[in-house]
Amino acid sequence: MKKALVLCLLIGFFAGLQAQSNEKFVKVMEKTLAGMDTLKTAEQWLAKSNAFERIAQKETGEWLPAYYVAVCQASIFNLDQDASKQEAICEKADKNLAIADSLNPNNSEIYVLRSIAASMHIRLNPMLNGQKFGPLAGMLIEKAILLDPENPRAYMQKGITTYFTPPQWGGSPEKGKELMETAAAKFETFKPASSIHPDWGKEVNARMLEMAKKG
Repeated sequence: MKKALVLCLLIGFFAGLQAQSNEKFVKVMEKTLAGMDTLKTAEQWLAKSNAFERIAQKETGEWLPAYYVAVCQASIFNLDQDASKQEAICEKADKNLAIADSLNPNNSEIYVLRSIAASMHIRLNPMLNGQKFGPLAGMLIEKAILLDPENPRAYMQKGITTYFTPPQWGGSPEKGKELMETAAAKFETFKPASSIHPDWGKEVNARMLEMAKKG
């Protein structure tokens, strides 16, 4: 009886510690996520990436910090046109997505970002990387949709890619616009799993859709 009581007390004690640890992690993530929608320069995104990387180094069992490092790297890639830096940016995004994927396999959000990272490799060197990363980007985004048909970011990414893909390769502005319209509808009903789970892209999709409508 005594042993059972001690065991129950120990379980309760460690469960309490775990809850406190989780609460602390969520608060740190919320603080770091704050203001991401206001970032405008590569330097600002780099500072935010470094902040998430510090969290990832401490919270080695959590997938979200590594995921957000990759989000930041994708934004840096779009803003910093220095070709000498872009390969390292791609590598850092890939590395952190591999970490996130190992911690949370078969996650639609991670597959969306993996598809974006593959597209980054294509833009880095279309002639050299297109044949390898083009099909990979398409496969990854289809898997993202399969894993979560209600994920608006999956349709947004597929729509943007389709919009800029030539018709002979299966793309067209009209097809891309239709996918972005699907994404827009799904953004209206989407609810993130928590305050720190992915909830980005609505404004990006709206801007791209507006451009598509203007032709």
